Amino acid sequence: MKRNVLLIFAAALLSPPVAMNAAEPGQAPATLKAAYGRWFEMGVAISPQMTEAERELLAAQFSNVTSQNCLKPAMTEPSEGVFTFQDGDALMALAQKYHLKVNGHTLVWHISCPDWFFTDGEKTAGRELVLQRMRNHISKVAGHYRGKVASWDVVNEALSDVEGEYMKKNKWLESIGEDYVAEAFLAARLADPGAELYYNDYQIERPAKRAKALRLIRELRERGARVDGIGIQGHWTINGPPLKDIEESIIAFHAAGLKVMITELDMDVLPGAKSGVKKDASDDPYAHGCPPAVLQRQAELYSQLFRLFRKQADKISRVTLWTLHDGTSWLNWRNGHKRTNYPLLWDRDLKPKPAFAAVMAVASEENP
Repeated sequence: MKRNVLLIFAAALLSPPVAMNAAEPGQAPATLKAAYGRWFEMGVAISPQMTEAERELLAAQFSNVTSQNCLKPAMTEPSEGVFTFQDGDALMALAQKYHLKVNGHTLVWHISCPDWFFTDGEKTAGRELVLQRMRNHISKVAGHYRGKVASWDVVNEALSDVEGEYMKKNKWLESIGEDYVAEAFLAARLADPGAELYYNDYQIERPAKRAKALRLIRELRERGARVDGIGIQGHWTINGPPLKDIEESIIAFHAAGLKVMITELDMDVLPGAKSGVKKDASDDPYAHGCPPAVLQRQAELYSQLFRLFRKQADKISRVTLWTLHDGTSWLNWRNGHKRTNYPLLWDRDLKPKPAFAAVMAVASEENP
């Protein structure tokens, strides 16, 4: 196994950033989509503003894209009734050019949502007005892309992280009530009936939050909402992904009749990293490069993750990296501070890292 990783990594370093889509007869596949496509789709979150080299890497390696930011509520309806689809349309055109499936992210998310949704003049808007606005937003955005996306992350991060608390306290919950999630799914189905509808959240691999997610899915269906799948975001760290929890969650969500996706995969390598926790970002320990030992540790952890994904491949429909390379990752900017991070499979020069070699080696293992 280690010898295979070294051979693949050495070959990757000697190759141009963009590999061929298919391998020569008798050789291992050279790209993620070729290596893993028999088990699940490989996707990546992107912005439509990409360099030509980034586009080439995207087209070579992936079969599926997620809209990173351009379809979030703040981007598509910054003020009431004023819709901006320029970036979203550009992403659709990019996906069409390279024959990529699109997952729309996200129709309802409290963090990327303008305040006008929740105000009525100088007053706080009542339930019916906020509900009407949410339905209209979903109708217009999902309707605009009807037939152009394979799936939607309808609601993002609605569940609480607090023990004993079910739903996350936010303005959607305060204005409409717990049924806002169901109402969003009902509206999405009307707006784009051919698209699959997903719920997406972080740390739902953890037992306590997993139970909340299963409860939410059950209640949504009881309200008549169609939920096709669930996204485990996968923002994990160099401290080690919770492999047992991840596997148990994949099994539990699949048993509940859901498609299961890993939707926002990356791996924070900075010291003191904690999944889902905001940290003091006043220092920048790896500003001049990531230590080789850290990159090797990251590679080992990525290989463990993809070995698990292969093991449970009959239950997983997609694995999506949260952006294309280290330079585009959200983990470089946390809490208003810059911290140079290295969470993905390609570096800032689009060169494959040890993690890429490790992931590719797992695809070639006979008995992972």
